[in-house]
Amino acid sequence: MSVDILREAWQRVSIGERVALATLVATRGSTPQKVGARILVRGDGGSLGTLGGGAVEAEAVREAAAQLGWGEPVLREYALSTGTDEWGLACGGTMVVFIESLAEEALGWLRAVTEASGSGGEPLALVTVVEGPQAGRRLLVREGDPPEAPGEPGLERAAAELGRRVLGEERAELMSIESVRLYAEAFAPDPALVIVGAGHVGKALATLGKFLGLRVTVVDDRAEYASRGRFPEADEVLAGPVGETLGTIAVSARTAIVVAMRNHDLDFEATAAAVRTPARYVGLMGSRRKAILVAERLLADGVPPDRVRALRSPIGLDIGARTPQEIALSILGEWIMLRQGGRGTPLQLGEELFAKAAGRTTVATPSATGGGDR
Repeated sequence: MSVDILREAWQRVSIGERVALATLVATRGSTPQKVGARILVRGDGGSLGTLGGGAVEAEAVREAAAQLGWGEPVLREYALSTGTDEWGLACGGTMVVFIESLAEEALGWLRAVTEASGSGGEPLALVTVVEGPQAGRRLLVREGDPPEAPGEPGLERAAAELGRRVLGEERAELMSIESVRLYAEAFAPDPALVIVGAGHVGKALATLGKFLGLRVTVVDDRAEYASRGRFPEADEVLAGPVGETLGTIAVSARTAIVVAMRNHDLDFEATAAAVRTPARYVGLMGSRRKAILVAERLLADGVPPDRVRALRSPIGLDIGARTPQEIALSILGEWIMLRQGGRGTPLQLGEELFAKAAGRTTVATPSATGGGDR
């Protein structure tokens, strides 16, 4: 995990060791790693993390090792391959990697991002000048913070705006401003899942959510259901009135709240409390009719229309789910799609490429006079 590498860098630099860091800040085409991947190179030649292996990683490690000699930060583009094949598909991609040495002056931002990523941490965006004057300078952007100055006022404003954008969208971005390139990345605690309803779907959600690395909280008004014995995998299990209990839970934009109670009144009570939180994903299980009725009641109750419109109900992706486990998969799949900017569409080959492949293949067919084994 990227933050583990930064935590390791912080620990090593804090005891006086000098290390070098290579960060993947942009990609084009097909690449083995996504933006934000990192590799840390130590003074003894060892390393932690990966950029995907192969020749590109070996070259990045070599350049990072050279940075240990107090070299200047560099931004490198590595082409995995060039051109297109006979199918019109790109043969490979390009990886843009920022390489730098880290010493005592990096301790401040290293500590800030590792604390932001820990349990209860305050999310922030780290904006780095990766090319141009002042390469290596950092700006920390938190919600509501006044901008700090990494350079001239124009760059300061652009960096702060970029940081706020990636913080709100929980992602990373490389941006060019005249002769300067800025890389911004959001850091925050692991996403949290709050399940309101300790029935069969709630149980399946807790199990799958924990498997996905989420902090899981279960809420129900029935103590016999909201119990440690039923939810040993949950980080927290709370029994009490659902609306009131939701108000006691720390909720951020990185929290998903799923309401799956046993009747309409409880569904409305929990959903009304959930949509008044900052949670980016609020979902309600049930039919279209239930979704309409709850939406009408929420609007009549004074909930802003844009917040009601964002309610995911009926909940989940349409995968034909039937069992509680399949329903949980469709719900968490939808949340992942929303968080990571996916489209929820199949990735299989399109008809044009398949038709071309089929046209080049001789398909054996049974004989019209018998066929089969003889």
